[in-house]
Amino acid sequence: MAARPGIAVSILLCCLSCGFATSCVRRYRVDGLVLKTDPAAGTFTVSHRDIPGYMPAMTMPFRARRAAELKALHPGMRVRFELAGGAARHIRPQKQGTGDIQLPEPAGRVAVGEPMPDFALLDQQGRTVRLSDFRGRVVAVDFIYTRCPLPEVCPRLSANFARLQRRFGGRVELLSITIDPQHDTPPVLSGYAKIWGADPEGWRFLTGDIREIERVAGRFGLVYWPEEGSMVHTSQTGVISRDGRLAAVVEGSTYQAGQLIDLVGSMVEGGRR
Repeated sequence: MAARPGIAVSILLCCLSCGFATSCVRRYRVDGLVLKTDPAAGTFTVSHRDIPGYMPAMTMPFRARRAAELKALHPGMRVRFELAGGAARHIRPQKQGTGDIQLPEPAGRVAVGEPMPDFALLDQQGRTVRLSDFRGRVVAVDFIYTRCPLPEVCPRLSANFARLQRRFGGRVELLSITIDPQHDTPPVLSGYAKIWGADPEGWRFLTGDIREIERVAGRFGLVYWPEEGSMVHTSQTGVISRDGRLAAVVEGSTYQAGQLIDLVGSMVEGGRR
């Protein structure tokens, strides 16, 4: 059936006002955290922030206009892209800012999907803890130090882990490793753990030999050094799967706590909050 003249005129006017029909498609900027990718299907699942004028924050799959852009993504990566016509375009991984400092690649960095080597450190109760102790469980790892002066870095990371503990309880093992082991002894970490209400059987704050901590930090991609009485450092939060592989790495500390919950939840219970 032919379109009625009035409708046809309206469509023509819309297209003329836009310049081309394709330019009439609305475009939205999306900022999110990758939970998983499916390059074969050309899709990726993202826990995204609010998309103004379109939808609230949620977890959902998106179709990539160019499937090749998915090759650079991995779980835990923060991305931005343009959503237009139901497809994600111009997918850009977001790296944590380091200003003009060119940071070296940490020695021994483990790629996402590869086995994470075992390590042994001391927890806040002075007990030896090995990563291999948690084989068969999902493990989240971050790096902090108790004298950190920046509320948006170490305290924020610890607040996010506190939310993980409340959300998942004993279904996820939490390991917070200090990068200042000379100061952060087990008694110091024990006091810090109490501030955050950490369950010592489910959220362990770890310290130990300086060289061992450097090796472990490097495997997650963390770079740090002492400077003027504090520690300058990048921020990495890793998630290790039940089979001992590095399943995801989240860079920086400015992600939303709900996004970390979605990421861990995707490995524990299908990602529902």
